[in-house]
Amino acid sequence: GNLAAAAAAIDVTSLGIARAAMRNQKGLDAKTFLNLNAKYLIVGPSKETIADQFVSVNLQASEAGKVNPFSGRLAVITEPRLEGGVTIDAEGAPEVIAGSTTAWYLAATPDQIDVIEWGFLDGEEGPVVESRVGFDVDGLEIKCRHDFAAKVIDHKGLFKNAGA
Repeated sequence: GNLAAAAAAIDVTSLGIARAAMRNQKGLDAKTFLNLNAKYLIVGPSKETIADQFVSVNLQASEAGKVNPFSGRLAVITEPRLEGGVTIDAEGAPEVIAGSTTAWYLAATPDQIDVIEWGFLDGEEGPVVESRVGFDVDGLEIKCRHDFAAKVIDHKGLFKNAGA
């Protein structure tokens, strides 16, 4: 229930369908409506300007039928990795990530539903910095590590449209 049936550009109709899909998501009992409210419009850099323009409160409609009901109600988040690219895997080898320059997403706020959970190793909630004074060379060696992981735990707070 969180994937668009048809790819569409960002507009009132497609966002209305996405918003309705999020509101109609049901809880674990498959009966209780979660009534999730979309707060974030997530796009790649190719759609950033269109998304900013779409949610802007600076454009005023001259006709009632052209009012944008999403004006000022969504915050735009731009993430370049949504469009793909190259990253480094755990072994240090380059890995190509497939993406899309047209897809866009809606997300609910974390206070409505837990979508992503993150955690730290051994309770270290920040970087661990260690240092030692050099003996062979005058200097200071510094080492830093940050053991952190994140994972999507519930899809219901997200919606995807393949875009156009």
